Amino acid sequence: MPERERWVLITGASRGIGRATALALAAAGYRPVLWARSGDDLAQVAAEVRAHGTPVRTAAVDIADPAAVARAAHTCLADLDGLAGLVLNAGQGIWTPLSELGPDEWDHTMRTNLDGGFRVLSTALPLLTKVPGALVVGMLSDSALYPFPQRAAYAASKSGLRALLEVTRREVRDQRVRVCQVLPSRVDTHFQGAHAHAAPGSRQGALSAEDVAAVVAGLFSLPAHVEIREIQMSSLSSTFGPFPERAQP
Repeated sequence: MPERERWVLITGASRGIGRATALALAAAGYRPVLWARSGDDLAQVAAEVRAHGTPVRTAAVDIADPAAVARAAHTCLADLDGLAGLVLNAGQGIWTPLSELGPDEWDHTMRTNLDGGFRVLSTALPLLTKVPGALVVGMLSDSALYPFPQRAAYAASKSGLRALLEVTRREVRDQRVRVCQVLPSRVDTHFQGAHAHAAPGSRQGALSAEDVAAVVAGLFSLPAHVEIREIQMSSLSSTFGPFPERAQP
């Protein structure tokens, strides 16, 4: 595989789905470019990737900050001839009733989940279009399809990102860039949501970060002419959207 077809940019890569995806893609021979806010956690993930004998690049960057995205692009991407993929995973959200949702929380959620996704996507697209079959994976949520109570900012931001990704897919398909939206239900990670102190082990019966990463790695393993546009996923013991059916854990 030529070098330009190995590099994959992953946002929110310091833990959870981002970390698991970085390790899964490194094991498959890809070279991760890891972006996340936490430099210490990112360094640990980079060390785990290097244990696979895989080159890795990192930048501590908050994608909600346009200047930080520009700096990270300069340090991590400027000398690359192309990107094989982009995994838009960084995101945040806290469940809050609309009557209690303040403008700061709304703005921060939008800046991270939607504006940040736009900035990273805009930055990466020129490199993605240089690699036929390059893959964009947008990590969304069942909330993008089914807006739940208390998730006004989160659902709106993820729905907006879903629309942005669909526009992107239609605009770059002739350049052989593929776009897939992954919509998981509950995932057992540090993502806060309704939890005051979320961490792996706090969501019994949910998907694991490794479950989602295995699906993402599977997408990258497909032939370059195959485009999977959307994946909805949940564990058997979790609901998806408003649908109540679930098996016992």
